[in-house]
Amino acid sequence: MRIFSFYIHDSRYSVPTLQIVSAEDEVQVRTLAQSRLDEAMAHLAIEVMEDDQPLFELTRE
Repeated sequence: MRIFSFYIHDSRYSVPTLQIVSAEDEVQVRTLAQSRLDEAMAHLAIEVMEDDQPLFELTRE
Protein backbone atom coordinates (compact mmCIF):
# COMPACT_ATOMS: atom_id res chain seq x y z
CA MET A 1 0.00 0.00 0.00
CA ARG A 2 1.08 3.54 -0.75
CA ILE A 3 0.35 6.57 1.42
CA PHE A 4 -1.20 9.71 -0.12
CA SER A 5 -2.23 13.10 1.26
CA PHE A 6 -5.47 14.81 0.29
CA TYR A 7 -5.76 18.57 0.71
CA ILE A 8 -9.47 19.23 0.52
CA HIS A 9 -10.42 22.80 -0.35
CA ASP A 10 -13.78 23.53 1.23
CA SER A 11 -15.84 26.70 0.85
CA ARG A 12 -16.59 26.68 4.59
CA TYR A 13 -12.93 26.92 5.69
CA SER A 14 -10.01 29.19 4.80
CA VAL A 15 -7.41 26.39 5.12
CA PRO A 16 -7.58 23.06 3.27
CA THR A 17 -8.36 19.96 5.32
CA LEU A 18 -5.63 17.32 5.32
CA GLN A 19 -6.57 13.64 5.03
CA ILE A 20 -4.06 10.79 4.85
CA VAL A 21 -5.21 7.79 2.82
CA SER A 22 -3.67 4.54 1.67
CA ALA A 23 -4.27 3.02 -1.73
CA GLU A 24 -2.76 0.39 -4.01
CA ASP A 25 -2.03 2.76 -6.89
CA GLU A 26 -2.87 6.07 -8.54
CA VAL A 27 -6.02 4.65 -10.15
CA GLN A 28 -7.44 3.68 -6.76
CA VAL A 29 -6.40 6.98 -5.14
CA ARG A 30 -8.05 8.94 -7.96
CA THR A 31 -11.30 7.06 -7.28
CA LEU A 32 -11.01 7.80 -3.55
CA ALA A 33 -10.32 11.47 -4.23
CA GLN A 34 -13.33 11.74 -6.52
CA SER A 35 -15.50 10.18 -3.80
CA ARG A 36 -14.25 12.74 -1.25
CA LEU A 37 -14.93 15.57 -3.70
CA ASP A 38 -18.47 14.29 -4.29
CA GLU A 39 -19.22 13.90 -0.53
CA ALA A 40 -20.19 17.55 -0.08
CA MET A 41 -21.08 20.45 -2.35
CA ALA A 42 -18.77 22.59 -0.18
CA HIS A 43 -15.76 20.58 -1.39
CA LEU A 44 -14.32 22.69 -4.20
CA ALA A 45 -11.10 20.84 -5.04
CA ILE A 46 -8.77 18.11 -3.83
CA GLU A 47 -5.01 18.17 -4.25
CA VAL A 48 -3.43 14.71 -4.12
CA MET A 49 0.18 14.37 -3.00
CA GLU A 50 2.59 11.49 -2.44
CA ASP A 51 5.88 12.00 -0.59
CA ASP A 52 5.29 15.78 -0.64
CA GLN A 53 5.08 15.70 -4.44
CA PRO A 54 1.87 16.83 -6.20
CA LEU A 55 0.28 14.07 -8.30
CA PHE A 56 -2.96 15.68 -9.49
CA GLU A 57 -5.85 17.93 -8.51
CA LEU A 58 -9.56 17.33 -8.95
CA THR A 59 -11.97 20.26 -9.04
CA ARG A 60 -15.72 20.54 -8.99
CA GLU A 61 -17.02 21.31 -12.47
